[in-house]
Amino acid sequence: MSELLVLALKFAFLALLWVFILFTGAVIRSDLFGRRVPAAPLQSAPAASTPAKPGWRERRAGRRTPTTLRITKGKQAGLTMSLGNQLKIGRSTDCQLILDDDYVSTRHARIYRSGEGYLVEDLGSTNGTYLNNERLSSPAPFTTADTLRIGRTLLVVEA
Repeated sequence: MSELLVLALKFAFLALLWVFILFTGAVIRSDLFGRRVPAAPLQSAPAASTPAKPGWRERRAGRRTPTTLRITKGKQAGLTMSLGNQLKIGRSTDCQLILDDDYVSTRHARIYRSGEGYLVEDLGSTNGTYLNNERLSSPAPFTTADTLRIGRTLLVVEA
């Protein structure tokens, strides 16, 4: 082989090596920080028919202010913690509740106190936050009658 061909093969190998390194770096970055998801425009929900009036137990459960958060399903099932004014949930060390779940983002969601109770908000997570099996697009009330799913972990609040 000529020296020119060997030199060309060396440069081709070097270029492929850099492509591999950049691709690997992009995958690691997206795994650590998640992907940017464009915010979907808010759509007005169609007017639903008047729901049936809840029984006294449901009304009473909706009025109680929750005080603790309990994990009901997942690797950390049974773990309970007190709700404060704000609780960040994710894999980062700056979160108050660190979930050991592959489908949880670094800073996944937060639960915070509002005037009427607690609200849960998705913090731009890759896999989404689900309240009663509906994906959150804006902060929503979180009561004792609700179930929160973050990755493979199910959480409930208790009074």
